Amino acid sequence: MGNPILYIVIPCYNEEAVLPLTSGMFLKKIKDLAAAGRISDKSRILFVNDGSKDKTWDIIRSLAEADEHYRGVCLSRNRGHQNALLAGLMTAKDLADVTISIDCDGQDDI
Repeated sequence: MGNPILYIVIPCYNEEAVLPLTSGMFLKKIKDLAAAGRISDKSRILFVNDGSKDKTWDIIRSLAEADEHYRGVCLSRNRGHQNALLAGLMTAKDLADVTISIDCDGQDDI
């Protein structure tokens, strides 16, 4: 059957200040888990832009262009944290075996 595909769903609202820092932490965790044989290398980090007014979406697009482990969804306007989370989970549900969510600010232990 192989290792499970993990999607980390991360709602983002005006996160341009922290996203360049925390995105690397999330990527390292995915790569470390894949290297240890705990998850598939097809695992992804899915950022959900919740109508940010700053450069959050531009950063997400740049990350996705630079590394296949990053993906992004952009909501047309701010819909709130729970709706952004739901949009990410609904996007990931057919692509992943396991989904988890975490805040973008990196305050929680990944």
